[in-house]
Amino acid sequence: MLIATLSECRVEPGLLREWRLDEAPFDEAARRTGGAVPPSYNQEWHLRTVSRLAGRGQDVPPWIGFGFELPGPLDAGAFRETLRTWVVRHETLRSAFRVTDAGVERFTVAPAGVSVRDTVVAELSAGDDIPGRLQARIDAAAGAFRRPSHVVETVERADSTSVFVAMDHAHADGYSVMAAVAEWQQLYAAARAGGRPSALQPVGSYGDFGLAERAEAQRTGAGDPAVGRWRRFLAAGGDRVFRFPLDPGPTGGELLPHGKLDVQLLDAPGAEAVEEVCHDACGGFFAGLLAAAAIVSHRFTGEPVYRTVVPVHTRSRPELLRSMGWYIGLAPVEIGLGAAAGFRELVPVAHRSLRTALRTGRVPIVRIAELLGLAEDWERRMPDVFPFVSFIDTRVIPGARQWPEWNARVLVRSRTRGSKVNIWVHRGHEGLRLTARHPETETAEASVAGFADGLRDVLHGVARTGDHIFASRPSTTGGTP
Repeated sequence: MLIATLSECRVEPGLLREWRLDEAPFDEAARRTGGAVPPSYNQEWHLRTVSRLAGRGQDVPPWIGFGFELPGPLDAGAFRETLRTWVVRHETLRSAFRVTDAGVERFTVAPAGVSVRDTVVAELSAGDDIPGRLQARIDAAAGAFRRPSHVVETVERADSTSVFVAMDHAHADGYSVMAAVAEWQQLYAAARAGGRPSALQPVGSYGDFGLAERAEAQRTGAGDPAVGRWRRFLAAGGDRVFRFPLDPGPTGGELLPHGKLDVQLLDAPGAEAVEEVCHDACGGFFAGLLAAAAIVSHRFTGEPVYRTVVPVHTRSRPELLRSMGWYIGLAPVEIGLGAAAGFRELVPVAHRSLRTALRTGRVPIVRIAELLGLAEDWERRMPDVFPFVSFIDTRVIPGARQWPEWNARVLVRSRTRGSKVNIWVHRGHEGLRLTARHPETETAEASVAGFADGLRDVLHGVARTGDHIFASRPSTTGGTP
């Protein structure tokens, strides 16, 4: 599934209609004095960042979403029921936030209070800026403190309907929006069939997860192994851990408009070949990807240790696998190249570091910052503290085979801002694809393109020959983790 901005989506003209939940139940819930709970750690940090940036005049709605197509004319009644049922299933979509003297609180509307209203906006013609119209409406509706902070836009035609669902990032991560496409297709089919029960299993509550995560994190002390790993990572990497390995150009700490790069790294057979090499070397595919990134980083920088941060999922129970929410932790990865002669020897090194990272990422990054006394410094670096490399094998997500048929896309806002380089790599049925977001400078564009080209070169070599030998063995100067 492609990560796309609305400006990259081709949308045929049609009737633009907006679908939202009735705001009255949210307003009523907000007035009640009881029943409010703290937001999750991710939500809390996100909301602080949104408020801080807005105070600096940088009010850029950080929404995330998904788009897809439905065949034939839209069944408005079935679609309304689809949205209602989806929101009832996922508690976070019935939640909103309020600011009190004690801080930010999360409150939730009961399932019985969920009702949907729709508004016909306009008949769009070929001469209209359709992506721009869609983004303007989503920006206005999907703010972090809106009630609710999600919206659905449809562009309806006689033979098809384009659907765009967007929500503030507080309520979803990348996996959530990918999994939601098949859920919407299934719920809509059930509603059109007269409301027959769908085969979807019940899902867990992100709100309950956030409370449990917070309680567990409060029991984590400064002596916890995860805190020690972060402390050593930061001490060894210094200021370099806050920068992309290649020069992104001068930003002066300023949040610059983002540029975007999309490249195909491997086709499906190539990805299979690399995976076979990784398994033969006693590692997984993600370990192989990080090993390749370490090789490329060393090629450009000469550094003997590759350090980066990886998002790790925190969906620890089966009922959370299909739950909407921000189930993501962050963890440090260190890959020392000094003892390896090539890719095959580096894969187990990366594999061990990644296994450690998966355990470390279970402690929320906000709690890590508190225990290290770095909360204020890291908050100043937001919206992104570290550049990261994210990986998802999308083949396991329900409906992935049908994504081309549905024209499914992950949606991100086209004009976000930041100072970091972030990389998402998705492995799908069609192969391996990289999407990067970077400050929109010529230097950053060239650096990120060079890194992606290097990554593709290493992976293609591994797929073709079974290994990638270093031109010269990296020096161990500076130590290995």
